[in-house]
Amino acid sequence: MAGLLPALLLLACAGDTPVDESVPATMPAAAEPVPGNPAPDWSSRSLDGTTLSLADYRGQVVLLNIWATWCAPCLREMPALQELQDEFGSQGLTVIGASIDRGSARGQVEQFIGEQQIGFRILLDPDQTVMEAFRAIGVPESILIDREGTIRHRWLGEFDPHAPEERARIVQVVEAGQAPY
Repeated sequence: MAGLLPALLLLACAGDTPVDESVPATMPAAAEPVPGNPAPDWSSRSLDGTTLSLADYRGQVVLLNIWATWCAPCLREMPALQELQDEFGSQGLTVIGASIDRGSARGQVEQFIGEQQIGFRILLDPDQTVMEAFRAIGVPESILIDREGTIRHRWLGEFDPHAPEERARIVQVVEAGQAPY
């Protein structure tokens, strides 16, 4: 009961406080990174040191794959992701791999992509900011973003882009820029 009295007093006094309506009480929060919402404006450095942002790819369909060299399912996905880039790159699909390996693993990243002949863009994210921006819960995780920068689908865990249902999602976004959520 003793804790209730200060709370009641605070509520009773709140109505007398002048409010400046020209300043919002809270700043608008970033949209939840879920299908139908805009993708966060995330950026990181490529292997050649260039800083790239998802906004740089506006007008293209982006398949962002969050991965790490220590993640076996991630490594199994990479050849299929390369096949998607090869097949749909000329139609506006850009596959981007966001490696969340720590800074000391750069050599492992370079070795893996060389051995597997991965030619799509790899961004290094040793601070794992992509995990926070997209509220990822683990790796691998892949996010399909349309030409306007809207998230169209998320795959949690390993996915097979050649499975008919998954391929249809990708094709629909590439061909029309829209897909069911």
